[in-house]
Amino acid sequence: MSARIVAVVVPKWGLEMTEGTVSSWLKQPGDAVTRGEPLIEIESEKIVNSLDAPADGVLRRILLDAGNVAAVGSLIGVIADASASDDDIDRFIRDFRPPDTGDAPAAAGPPTASAAPAPSVGAPPVATTHTAPAATPDATPDAGAVRVSPPVRRLAESLGVSLTGLRGSGPNGRILQEDVERAARGGAQDGAAGGSAPATASTATETPRLEPWSATRRAIAKRMQDAARDIPHFYLVTDVDASALLAQRERLRSGTEPPSVNDLIVHAVARVLPRHPRVNAHHSDEGSRVFSHAHIAVAMATPDGVLAPVVPYTDRLPLAALSAALRDLRGRVTQRKLGKTDLEGGSFTVSNLGMYGVREFTSIITPPQSASLAVGALRKEGAAATLTLTLSCDHRALDGATGAAFLRDLKEALEKP
Repeated sequence: MSARIVAVVVPKWGLEMTEGTVSSWLKQPGDAVTRGEPLIEIESEKIVNSLDAPADGVLRRILLDAGNVAAVGSLIGVIADASASDDDIDRFIRDFRPPDTGDAPAAAGPPTASAAPAPSVGAPPVATTHTAPAATPDATPDAGAVRVSPPVRRLAESLGVSLTGLRGSGPNGRILQEDVERAARGGAQDGAAGGSAPATASTATETPRLEPWSATRRAIAKRMQDAARDIPHFYLVTDVDASALLAQRERLRSGTEPPSVNDLIVHAVARVLPRHPRVNAHHSDEGSRVFSHAHIAVAMATPDGVLAPVVPYTDRLPLAALSAALRDLRGRVTQRKLGKTDLEGGSFTVSNLGMYGVREFTSIITPPQSASLAVGALRKEGAAATLTLTLSCDHRALDGATGAAFLRDLKEALEKP
């Protein structure tokens, strides 16, 4: 009986997704896998999702290591029956075509399933299935192919390292970042041994190490660039007497998990937002899409950039429930367990840099939202405490008086909690 070989490809999660970054493999070559069990974690835009195994079998090959990037539809792993030979696997990898190209090679025997087109949004990942033909003597892997990810290739170019003939230490001879860096150091030493003058303090130049952008960082960069270019921002600043806010937090400290100052601020924003429909809205060419309830996105820092998960119907939550919801989101941000839906549907964003001692700052509005709030550090002078708030407004949707009215009411809510 012919062996069954199944491709593991980068899935398409969302219309805007064009590539994915391998965060971690949950199985290793030689491990048995069951259809539907988590196989690999892939980072796309601002989230990390788990991709399930598309078939039962054995994970025979890993073609993309953690930290590397590949386009949607790219082959990143191979699952096969134990009966499939290494030659069968090599031939399958060599002949593989992404499922959305429409030119996948025909199998030598009757296929168990034909190659499918790229999945639509929300559809499960495509499993390309192949019936391996009997091995032939001249069927050998393409020994001349250079296995390297785009970020590592760019690193090699920046360091002047030729990939031709470079032996990789990764699976299947894949060239890794450390291989390129080792070659760069070796090349420098060889040059010195050949009689080149040693570098001196006055002539030596350091080649900076390339740290390729993650999918999260690239997505943030693109959205912020688009927002800064397309949205006519203006800013309104006010100072808040935070004495009552701090007194409120002191009263709540006796609880097992007292709310933070930021929790109190978000709670106040949630109470005020529904009274200001133009602020609590999405901008569109047809008009302002107004929300009846507050759905607040709260900015949270990660090593790759800021994420802003959303607390839906924030205005309906008592303070304790809101504080618990924000703790849960912070935990899932830290563990990289946010789902795509956690980042969607926000009607307004709150960003707080007060814990870093930043007195005040401006935030870029997240489209299609019409406004966002930047919260600065609490400043204590004797018994007084002051907090600076900066409202970023989309001038296409808001005028100064509209934004000022919201800030006035928010200031009152914080000064008289």
